[in-house]
Amino acid sequence: MFKIIRIIAPLYILFFIIGCGKEDNKTIKKSIQPIQKPLDIYAKLDVCDCNKEAMEIIDLAREIRNAFKSIEELKKQEKTKKEIQKLAGNYTRLLSSCFERHAAKMFIPSECNNLKLMDKKKSELIDLGIQLEQGERIKLW
Repeated sequence: MFKIIRIIAPLYILFFIIGCGKEDNKTIKKSIQPIQKPLDIYAKLDVCDCNKEAMEIIDLAREIRNAFKSIEELKKQEKTKKEIQKLAGNYTRLLSSCFERHAAKMFIPSECNNLKLMDKKKSELIDLGIQLEQGERIKLW
């Protein structure tokens, strides 16, 4: 009987250790998973492309806004509000990416980087109650 206990006890301890080791590995694997960063879809744009993309976002937001008589009507449409929020989020990501890559070049007017026209369009959109610079947490007023 003593021989059986001497054989079973180490086996029992071995199985216990192996079983515990597998659990530890599972929790380690779960906790070490890399945090996924959002894909920067604007990373490869040059200054001209940044300006062009910004103008397109502004124009699209204006088209959506002009489909309604007032900002209150737009606010009532949940789907449309989400579209504007998405555009505003894309706009802030675009600005962030472009300024990160091109810095001061973004403030140099050129044939393809018409800063006056962009300011005019942004001001008109703000007058219509949409300020894209607020990003996805935009408050429509």
